[in-house]
Amino acid sequence: MFMAGIRCVDHFLNRSFYELGLLVGKHPGYFLIIPILLTLLGITGVQQMHNNIDPEYLFSPVNGPGKYERAVAEEFFKTNYTSRFNVARITRAGEWTYKYTYSFIF
Repeated sequence: MFMAGIRCVDHFLNRSFYELGLLVGKHPGYFLIIPILLTLLGITGVQQMHNNIDPEYLFSPVNGPGKYERAVAEEFFKTNYTSRFNVARITRAGEWTYKYTYSFIF
């Protein structure tokens, strides 16, 4: 009884893919050109996409206590980026931090 349902689905899929194969065999240009054009259209949107990778923006609440504590730490302990620079004292992940991190990854 259960095998009859599977045979029905198998026959439908077999026939559908056979007809699709005939269609692709008769008109192969459409199946090559249209995906390439759709890919080029999609690439234009990817070029304009902006990813926000700032962990403070992504994972902390707007009025969270961590932002207040960071402000206090920055007020009393200024980071000197010119002389005797210590990476462990950075309180904000700026452009330099991402470049520093990516240099170790790649």
